[in-house]
Amino acid sequence: MRRALIVLSLIASVPASAQKPWEVRADLPVLVPVELPAVPPTNPFSTQLVTAPTPVNTPLREKFSGVSTVLASVYVDAQGGVRRVVFTQLPWPNLADALRPTIAATIFTPARSSGAAVPVWLPLAIDLHGRIQQGRVTGIQATTPEPTTPPAIEPSPYPTAEARDLELPATPTERVDQLPSPKRFRARVDGRSWRQGIHLLAEVTGVGRCQRVVFLMCPDGLRPWLLASLAEWTFRPATTKEGAVTAWVQLDGEIEVEMGDLSSDALRIMRQGWSPRAVAPSAGGLPPAA
Repeated sequence: MRRALIVLSLIASVPASAQKPWEVRADLPVLVPVELPAVPPTNPFSTQLVTAPTPVNTPLREKFSGVSTVLASVYVDAQGGVRRVVFTQLPWPNLADALRPTIAATIFTPARSSGAAVPVWLPLAIDLHGRIQQGRVTGIQATTPEPTTPPAIEPSPYPTAEARDLELPATPTERVDQLPSPKRFRARVDGRSWRQGIHLLAEVTGVGRCQRVVFLMCPDGLRPWLLASLAEWTFRPATTKEGAVTAWVQLDGEIEVEMGDLSSDALRIMRQGWSPRAVAPSAGGLPPAA
């Protein structure tokens, strides 16, 4: 035992430059579990109030013009025909049935790879021009945000591949020398009316005006219109013991929308977009304020 101790002492005293390969010191990281303190959830939009902001006048803009974008991926075969249409973003409901026949009837010049025509999944965008004729708030409820429950954004539906999509042979767009292009495209969607539920957070100032908005549930195509309308809403401001203050309020309600005719004369071709083997994007964190 004494001899073993002496040998070890000699090895430790030898300079690093004189060490043998089997004598080199190795520093190995060791994971040490550390118990983190529990942090209770908090809602940054919550404030202790005596009374919450309350809507007083809720007008909606009339004849509001704008552009709404539809995103889709289409399967274009080697002859330039569209055999499948998958919508990945719709500015509001009930547009798919109106646009699918027009897109499916569009003829493309086929994609080419190494000089040969090939089938591809083609991401594209359609910019629809039109206007919202008018609208009406049919019901609205204002509540104080819960102090321990952070707001959650309702996720937008993302398409999942069907069995028939996976069976279609397709060349990846990164291996395509020339993407398909439409020979002619023109779309028209007749005006329509519908009821739409909305959930949002509004920051109301001490003088009863809305200065910031967070949409929790609302179609993308209606958001610019609602933002412009909310700037004209009036509220009874929140109060504390000191008086009127700026505070957030959650608004849950329903609106009637009367949409005019929409039209588009062009398709925008994109390099990246949905395909049958694409992974759905993830969303996390708190919603941004507008």
